[in-house]
Formats: sequence, structure tokens, C-alpha cells
Amino acid sequence: MKYAYPAKKMCQWLDVSASGFFDWKRREKSATTRRREELTTLVVEIFKDSDETYGYRRVHAELGRRGVPAGLELVRSLMRDQG
Repeated sequence: MKYAYPAKKMCQWLDVSASGFFDWKRREKSATTRRREELTTLVVEIFKDSDETYGYRRVHAELGRRGVPAGLELVRSLMRDQG
């Protein structure tokens, strides 16, 4: 990825080590991040299948019918993030 400024310069401005930043970039995604990505895919699918009429409550109910555990506020947050 090309940045507007060199990564090393941005690290200096933020007072973080460049090696720490690059180690962080190479790190594997956390379990939470992976779960949110999977849920986001399902939420978008359900929303599109409803002709984009379902709100977060109906999407949450559909996830429950599919046996996918997710909290109501998590679904709301994922939908908000997707616009």
C-alpha cells in the first residue's frame, strides 16, 4: 500500500518505532476481527436478500434463525459501518 507520507516519517510523528509498526502490519488478524468480517458478510447478504428493507432488528432475527449467535448491538454496529 502506498501512503501519502513515508511510513517511517509517520512513525516519528506519532512517536512509535517503525519496527513495531511493521511487526503490527504483518501480524495475523485477531479472532474478533475475523468474526466481525464473517458476520459483516452475512449481514450484507441478509440485507440485500431483503431488497435492502431490513433494519438491524430484522437482520438480527434472521441471524438467529440461521443459528448464528450475535448481539443486537453488534449487528447494529456492523450495519452502521456498512452505511
